[in-house]
Amino acid sequence: MKPEDDPFFGDETTRALQAARDADVATMRDMPGAVVHARVLTADDPEAFGWDRLREGLAREGVVSVRGVTGEVILTAEHEFASLSPKPHFWDLFLGDADDVRAACGKIVAQGLPEGVTRQPSDEIDAKALHEMQAFLVEHGISPFSKRALAGELFPARAVILRNGDGSIAATAFAGLTHNHHSWLSGVAWVGLAAVDPALRGLGLGKTVDAIANLVAVDELGASGTTEFAAADNAPSRAMLRACGLRHVPERMVVMFSASAQRLTA
Repeated sequence: MKPEDDPFFGDETTRALQAARDADVATMRDMPGAVVHARVLTADDPEAFGWDRLREGLAREGVVSVRGVTGEVILTAEHEFASLSPKPHFWDLFLGDADDVRAACGKIVAQGLPEGVTRQPSDEIDAKALHEMQAFLVEHGISPFSKRALAGELFPARAVILRNGDGSIAATAFAGLTHNHHSWLSGVAWVGLAAVDPALRGLGLGKTVDAIANLVAVDELGASGTTEFAAADNAPSRAMLRACGLRHVPERMVVMFSASAQRLTA
């Protein structure tokens, strides 16, 4: 098998998580409380989804997450998972409606890309390009999705790849409609998997690729808005999200409960 023909990428644990989430999509697409996540078993309404289901997932896979939930739900989660003693990892949730995203991100994208950097057309992002993207994400400390998820074969989604003049990847991002029709975030796209070649940092490329992905979400996927996550101590990311038209929603958070103390990517 050629590397690009393998749908999964990463170490054994990462590949197993990708395979499990791909297999879950058909069920999660219409399950109350479920999020069609491509890495981690995730719920945005754990009560509807079922605490037993989440607890079993945590015991089986070593990690689960709750997304866009209130502080009260987080306290309940800590109680429900107490017997497994997981380590919680927290992110703040940012949200923007389509009009705000278009207004803010349109200005950023209109400024253009750094000299020598181009966007790979979506219809030219094949399995080989997605394999490169997976490797690029791992190289920059981001756990990747399967190729099918990145390609939008499992749920409406688009990968964004920017290329250097020599053909290597300069930056990546991703947009996908991961919340089903039961969710308070129904119709809102998640934007993430943003990474930039360290040699190109300081040129605003991170903000640009994130802005492109936000515009892809609302203009190509038809999302009513976008959501992204940032840690409380990550000032650059928070500034970038605000620049892209998203606002912090203080009453909602994202928490990943993991058997590992190592902070994972949301």
